[in-house]
Amino acid sequence: MHKSFIVALGTIALAGCGEAPAAKQEAAVPAKPVAGTYEVTATVKSLVSTDKSPLPTFAKVGEVTKTVGCVGSDGAPAPELLAAKGDVCQVKDPYTRNGRMNVTLDCRRKGQGQVLAMLDGAYTAEGFTGTVTANSVFTGSGDYKMVQDIVAKKTADQCTAAAVPKA
Repeated sequence: MHKSFIVALGTIALAGCGEAPAAKQEAAVPAKPVAGTYEVTATVKSLVSTDKSPLPTFAKVGEVTKTVGCVGSDGAPAPELLAAKGDVCQVKDPYTRNGRMNVTLDCRRKGQGQVLAMLDGAYTAEGFTGTVTANSVFTGSGDYKMVQDIVAKKTADQCTAAAVPKA
């Protein structure tokens, strides 16, 4: 019996030697986006008139813009990170959980009307990526749909005064 025990123990010890090292675990995704200052790079992928009128917007397909702003302690990005410059926006019902991010902006463009924008994306502790689809609902002609791909990188742990756009 003593011999059988030693043989069994040796077999178990050798079985452990052949195992490959555990795969490197990916960094855990935080429950919500991490608060701080972010830089967003947005690339216009498409821009079309939805009412067959000339496009009144400032953007062109392929254009790249950079914006700096904050993500709050609630995990929601500030409107200036996703909206067109000059639009006055409110974040509506943000969903930011377990790596998924869906944020809707209800914006007003001075002299024209409403722009609704929706971010569908994903986030990690370092930033977020996704697609922003904006649709205008102007009082007159000029309605459009614009799709942008965005990449946001966290640049500071705190929201700095320089990151907050001037009104």
